[in-house]
Amino acid sequence: MVEIVVSFAAKVSEYLVDPVVRQLGYSFNYRANIEDLSQKVLKLKDERDRQQHSVDEAIRNGHKIGHDVCKWLTRADGFIHDAYDFLEFEK
Repeated sequence: MVEIVVSFAAKVSEYLVDPVVRQLGYSFNYRANIEDLSQKVLKLKDERDRQQHSVDEAIRNGHKIGHDVCKWLTRADGFIHDAYDFLEFEK
């Protein structure tokens, strides 16, 4: 009988308590997570700018730019834009 109660309590904890604790952790770490995102977006923007500078220089020197590089720059622009919108909304 005790084993059934313990098993039931473990399942309740797994399905109810653990998700609540995880959500509380997100709430308590909210500011730190937002700051971390902000710093990572700045790093991505800096890297995107460096890559764009290299692409511009390569074009000036007559080199062709690979499709994957152009795709990366476009995706980085999208991520940066979305993150700035999100961060502005969170202020």
